[in-house]
Amino acid sequence: MEREIETMRESPHWSYSALQTYLTCPMRYYFRYIEHAEVERTPISIPFGRAIHLVLSERAMKGTNYTIVDAKEDFAVYFKGETEVCENLTYKPDEDYWFWDKRGCDMLDVALADWPDDYTVKSVAEAFSVNVPGLSKPLVGEFDLVTVDGGDETICDWKTASTNWPKGKADRDLQATTFAYAYMKKYGVNPVFRFDVFTKAKTPAHHQFYTLRTSDDFDRFVYLAGQIEKAVNNGLFIPIESCMNCAECAYSSRCKAVHRKVA
Repeated sequence: MEREIETMRESPHWSYSALQTYLTCPMRYYFRYIEHAEVERTPISIPFGRAIHLVLSERAMKGTNYTIVDAKEDFAVYFKGETEVCENLTYKPDEDYWFWDKRGCDMLDVALADWPDDYTVKSVAEAFSVNVPGLSKPLVGEFDLVTVDGGDETICDWKTASTNWPKGKADRDLQATTFAYAYMKKYGVNPVFRFDVFTKAKTPAHHQFYTLRTSDDFDRFVYLAGQIEKAVNNGLFIPIESCMNCAECAYSSRCKAVHRKVA
């Protein structure tokens, strides 16, 4: 059965990922969203993260009846399926499929052991589509988990990361702003936002980061999104060259040659 978010993505739209991609590197945005170019490499972290997300969704929906045995069995199925549909999958030296299969099981041990059940689950994998002033297409996305605790509505987003997040990252993160804005538009409530970060270290750990957004943050988001659409409409696609952007970019070879096509 097709998920609601997949149906929404079939029509023209904006997403947090598209906005963040443009801010990170407009040229990468061009290759991904305009040219729809084939990716040169897909790091294993992408299908791995998707598989972990799917298992956490199962836990959120099924509650305490969902055991660690269930989680690991589902992860094996999801991880295999996600890797099979990836283009040009790549691993780092000394890593392979089974390395990440075991790492995923270790992370799930931590995730389920730390799972809080002292709140009411409002929704899991809830799709949204809202209009943003200045944008010609709706903003589309999906809340991983929405909970209610003591009257507070909280959006929870699951992240897998190589290391723990630095102090202040959650307060600056564009995804929290984007999703809180969408929730406010949809329900008229400014939610709490929580990142659940699961580290992929040899000894996995789980950390939670809470953050809030103000009306001024939302106004700035609307401005930023509008400026990005204007830049895209005007064909402003330049590479932002840095070791952070280029090291594992899926379009690095195309990017290195792009100036030869227009010279």
